[in-house]
Amino acid sequence: MSLADLPVELLYEVGLYAVSPALPRTCKVLYAIFKASPASYRAQYLVACIEQSHPREDVIITKLLRYPICKEDVLEAYFRMTPSKAESRKRWVPELPRHLFRSLATTAKSLRSSSARCVAPRRGRSARETLPWTELDHPLPFLRYLYTCPHIHPPAVNSHEGYALTKAVQSGFVPLIQFLLNHGATPDWKSSLAVLIAISRRDLPMVRMLVERSETTHARSGREKVGAKRRRLEDRVSITPKMLRAAVKCKAQDIIEYFTREKGCIPDIHTLLMLE
Repeated sequence: MSLADLPVELLYEVGLYAVSPALPRTCKVLYAIFKASPASYRAQYLVACIEQSHPREDVIITKLLRYPICKEDVLEAYFRMTPSKAESRKRWVPELPRHLFRSLATTAKSLRSSSARCVAPRRGRSARETLPWTELDHPLPFLRYLYTCPHIHPPAVNSHEGYALTKAVQSGFVPLIQFLLNHGATPDWKSSLAVLIAISRRDLPMVRMLVERSETTHARSGREKVGAKRRRLEDRVSITPKMLRAAVKCKAQDIIEYFTREKGCIPDIHTLLMLE
């Protein structure tokens, strides 16, 4: 008799006792059993992980979100199990986990590759170029839940030096970019890496989206009077000669004109030599 022959209920107890992410990967049978586990059990597992690691109170939600099994239904089950921590959870700002965004660029790249290999798109689904990212694509639904959840403080949108926005730009996920910007993401991290990536994509609308603040972002309350004069909003990031040089290298003429004519960026000597 092997471990996989035990009743499912007993295997769940073993999993809570072991608190090991390696247990479900022992064999295909165990993997299938734990993959089909209900949200209530997964929440119990997360509670056991927290109790074992004894983290500081201010990082508990951050650590929970790092587990891939921590979905909306699992979080709701966790909140029901830990009512005594309801008030303390709202005091601390959790981080956005990297794993939510890590595979975005890979997913977009694989879709482009499959599109190039196939003469005709699969029935019911075309390639990413003809079927752009939508509001329903991962991780947008989960992010909407996190930023509207009454049980926790909204996560820090610029966690890990703007990792989420950078990956969204790299994959061309426009709805996600807009969502992050609307919640305070800034593209100036790591020497404005997100803007440089948008330039390398030769995508002027995306560059504009990152640089300029939209009226819809800052007037969502709807309190502006009809016909009132709108003030010019300050850009999220200043255009630098480095950005202009990157646009010149990519031969993105529309972005070059945008930087020089609309934003008044003056090219340095190296950029001028490249333009000749």
